[in-house]
Amino acid sequence: MTTIKTSGFNDPFDNLLPSPDTAIQRKRVNSRPGKITKITNLTHDTIEVTVTCDKNTPPFNAKAGQYGTLKVDGIDRPRAYSFAKAPVLEKKNQVTFFIRLIEGGELSDWFKQKKRTREKVIVSGPMGKFGLDKSNDTIVCIAGGSGMSAIKALVEQASHQSLARDCLFFYGARTQADLYCLEEMEAIKQQWHPDHSFTFIPVLSEESHDCDWQGPRGFVTEYLKSHYIDTRQLDINHIKAFFCGPPAMIDHGVTVLQDAGLPSEAIRYDKFEDIRSPAPVIDNRKCTLCDECLLVKPIDNCIVETSAFSHSRQTGITDIETVRPGRTSGLYYSTLLINNDQCIRCYACVDACPHNAISPANLAIPQVLKLIQL
Repeated sequence: MTTIKTSGFNDPFDNLLPSPDTAIQRKRVNSRPGKITKITNLTHDTIEVTVTCDKNTPPFNAKAGQYGTLKVDGIDRPRAYSFAKAPVLEKKNQVTFFIRLIEGGELSDWFKQKKRTREKVIVSGPMGKFGLDKSNDTIVCIAGGSGMSAIKALVEQASHQSLARDCLFFYGARTQADLYCLEEMEAIKQQWHPDHSFTFIPVLSEESHDCDWQGPRGFVTEYLKSHYIDTRQLDINHIKAFFCGPPAMIDHGVTVLQDAGLPSEAIRYDKFEDIRSPAPVIDNRKCTLCDECLLVKPIDNCIVETSAFSHSRQTGITDIETVRPGRTSGLYYSTLLINNDQCIRCYACVDACPHNAISPANLAIPQVLKLIQL
């Protein structure tokens, strides 16, 4: 367990010096109190949750494709979810999430315990840079499970703006019982730019062969490859791809498209990570002290500015000494650490860093300019 302390000694000036205003560093990610005002069952294991924030709170000013976090009483850490509606379609002071109820999941069990409408929550956001590009290329969307949320928001926004682009939306599910938002997809098709097409293609991987399903079968990324890439129904030189959903689906889909010749800069994705995923690590040798990661952190102690810490291969990082302006070491001797015990794996800091200094692939023991041992 990581321990964090603000001082290793009794400071006689503790009651004289003002503490820094933490709200200044939180200006880009905002936290809003609200209540759950509606819960709708979308499938047997997926719900739509509508949160209404307090009447006079400012809007999040989110963009389609971004995400936020949801914090409820009784659960230690917030959870990250994509906003499930284009912001232009949300009612004032409301945000909508699609939440898949996972067996044994802490928040899933919280929702299953009793009716949760009128429960107080805290929503933080917006985060992430997933969103549509500004080209005229065909939009190819691939989603699975509750990855419907961010992609639905993207195509709703495109429809609302009447973008002059074709769009293919491939959605992977297990069975017909796992399909949802079919009426919304039909509405988007009817409202799409009149000179272009929107096509929604659900692909089922586990539907029984003795049922009435006449649509595509198999894994959604394999179907994309065999029916659209290999047959050249898609011009690989004039598409932009957008993935949202499970990491395995995204990894395979990205490989399929790159093998076909699509450059990495034409592919955008939003992976659904959870506490089982590796926490990002900051390489302080690349850090320029721009504070972009601090401006998007959803909770106070997930990223810590330190003047010293201890570590070992057996116990990891321990005894973190936080920087306190005017009391501990100066700015250029500090180190930014991601606290593994507090990190919710939202990866907002990874997206925000302009110098690629933050990644789950970095060495577990942070690389620093100057290491001060306690």
